[in-house]
Amino acid sequence: MSFDSQQSLTQSDVFTAVKILSGDIASSSFVQRKNGRSDDLILEKLNVQPNVSMTPYAFLFAVTAQMLLTGNSFVVVNRKEKKVIDLTFAKPSQIVIYEDDITGELSYEYTDLGGRSRRLTSKEMLHFKAFTLNGKTGISPLYALKTELSMLKNGNNLLSAFFNKGIQAGGILKLSKANINNEAKKQIKKDFEEVNSGAKNANSVIVLDDTQDFSQFELNTDVLKMIQNNVYSTKQIAKAFGIPLSRFGMELVNSTDDSANDLYVSSTLRAYSKMITDEIALKLSVDVDIDFSVLKGHDVQTKFNKMMDATKGAGILTINEARSFYDLDLIDNGDKLIPRLKGGDTDATTGTTENGDSEIE
Repeated sequence: MSFDSQQSLTQSDVFTAVKILSGDIASSSFVQRKNGRSDDLILEKLNVQPNVSMTPYAFLFAVTAQMLLTGNSFVVVNRKEKKVIDLTFAKPSQIVIYEDDITGELSYEYTDLGGRSRRLTSKEMLHFKAFTLNGKTGISPLYALKTELSMLKNGNNLLSAFFNKGIQAGGILKLSKANINNEAKKQIKKDFEEVNSGAKNANSVIVLDDTQDFSQFELNTDVLKMIQNNVYSTKQIAKAFGIPLSRFGMELVNSTDDSANDLYVSSTLRAYSKMITDEIALKLSVDVDIDFSVLKGHDVQTKFNKMMDATKGAGILTINEARSFYDLDLIDNGDKLIPRLKGGDTDATTGTTENGDSEIE
């Protein structure tokens, strides 16, 4: 099943899901895996400048977004004297995949922006797959959302049609003593709607002659409320992409933001990360990982803030550890744990009293 990626992005929940996943992956850096094969040049290409026209963030964002929307994402590996000199992002429309009938090995026909085509071996192409059943081609998460996307589209179309008509719901226009054919009826209907419907005609006067009688249908606002308050499709989209509902602005029940985020990083992002780094290891012969420490709250600043908030600064860090974090000079006996402040005491860590007045100005 194929999808129009541009059309899918017109659905706000799909746009949000792709933006979240692509942004989280693209904002993280590649790091050398401990005791793994290393290549400083490739690591620089991944983290500093993959090609002449894209930043590392834009490159990895485009790769991930394309993979999520179409199931497959491609990067052409350009080498000179066996050294990687460029990683070129390619759209699926630029790639034709071939499979050898005997060995099953894949090769790729790549057409560049100038219209020139060339055949590439598997080693010359990074092929990322969002979800695969055969290990060779990918399937988009949108595959599981056909019904939900249809519901969203129909609901949005209904709301749009309602607001386009302004305050006018459906109605009946009666013509007294008239015997007209269907073509004439269509024209009268068109002319009447042109004059009386639409936001610009809201609350305006309707002018009828004595041969016409207009009665308006009763507006059932319950249907509109149901469409506006429907969160089923949003939940299904979040589930298919593996993203916590809190990232869609929805409140969690029987769960916390931290626990949902930890599960998201350890499950969803870890799976995509493993797929990306395995492809890089196979084609570029370098062992790397994607560092999600900031997203997991394991970077130094986030851990410090969490510890200080949880215990109000008592019994977690030594005084000099905390002073070093704030770029303050170390003090004698600074190896003691930070005590909890009592009334009028001065905090040796930052020079503040319990009421917040600072002695370091």
